[in-house]
Amino acid sequence: MQDDDSELQKAVVAITQGDFARSFAIVSRLAEADVALAQHFLGWHFHKGIGTDQDDSRAVHWWLKAARQGVVESQQGLGWAYANGRGVEEDPVEAYRWFNRAASGGDEAAREGLLETAQRLSPEQLRSLEQEPES
Repeated sequence: MQDDDSELQKAVVAITQGDFARSFAIVSRLAEADVALAQHFLGWHFHKGIGTDQDDSRAVHWWLKAARQGVVESQQGLGWAYANGRGVEEDPVEAYRWFNRAASGGDEAAREGLLETAQRLSPEQLRSLEQEPES
């Protein structure tokens, strides 16, 4: 893991130096090696179009991999994607689920998204979601 951290740090430095292609190459390699944080950052690269073409579908793909490994920032990203129909079909119920996971992990942006998404749901939908077991 220490080597992965060092490689991720190189990707961050590359971004600060404006070398987006290098950062993209580093996180791509690490993401393919199943490094969760690299998967999150690769999703971010696709979402923002940094070092690659902008592609929210591919961002969602990588965020999902990272989110399933517990990366709360990716869980929040998935909530945003489902809330806004970016890279996936708009689905406020699924948005709520992902925002809730991220908020439970301490992500403040997810708390805001959770409150906004809750306003789009019926009382019945909210009750059902609150009764779901945490995964």
